[in-house]
Amino acid sequence: MKENKAYFRRAHLGFTLIELLVVIAIIALLMAVIMPALSKAKVQAQKVICSNHQKQIGLSLLLYADENDSSLALNYNASWLWDVSYATTDYVMGTGGDRRTFYCPLDKTKNPEMMNFWRFTEGADPDDSEGSLPDEPVGELRNHHYRVTGYFWLLDRAASGSLPMVGQPEFEWTKKITDINNTSAKELITDAILSDGLDPATATFTEVKGGSYSAWGIYDRTNHLNRSMLPVDSNILFADGHVSRRRFNSMRVWVGRGGNSMPYHWW
Repeated sequence: MKENKAYFRRAHLGFTLIELLVVIAIIALLMAVIMPALSKAKVQAQKVICSNHQKQIGLSLLLYADENDSSLALNYNASWLWDVSYATTDYVMGTGGDRRTFYCPLDKTKNPEMMNFWRFTEGADPDDSEGSLPDEPVGELRNHHYRVTGYFWLLDRAASGSLPMVGQPEFEWTKKITDINNTSAKELITDAILSDGLDPATATFTEVKGGSYSAWGIYDRTNHLNRSMLPVDSNILFADGHVSRRRFNSMRVWVGRGGNSMPYHWW
């Protein structure tokens, strides 16, 4: 009899099939509740990283202006707003930044290890590595080569005229900090928010065909997207050095490259 009682006590320590199913159901329910919250927290953390990148760029640009009679670092041969010269990236990395500073972690299509973006004007391919390429150009040539980054650089060009960018009113390009009337309201760097059309309801923000698509079949895309692949907001660096977030419904659209052709830029 004692042996039978001991057996039943040991058997009772286990779970029945129904109990296991209930436990599994509870765990699944908790995961369904927790995972979206964790995903949202991760996105917010990446937006903070994005903002910190822009703050570092802003610090570098203001240091540059302080050392150069209030002049901003200007682009030379850049074609799109996210193109920036090697010389400018040199300065940013020399004053506290690194390669990651030039890319938003929310855009999984671009990163500093992709040589086709990091060394774009040298004709690098997606499968190239740093070690497989010749040394980068030196001296004055670094002004005339540019990298494709993850941000819009609202910097004027040094010689060949401003990039065409029209809206209502037309965007005013600035070469010197002292020429800006209100530095706290003048955008210098923004997250890349771009589309292939003017109407957000019908445009794509993830499959914009540009130079990267022509060369390698890689679409250009927007940084901050929701689950429906529509833009949510943008971190914006202003000329006084502060960064704030602007909701998409408060942005204006700007048309570049001649006035009628895509991409359409938003900030």
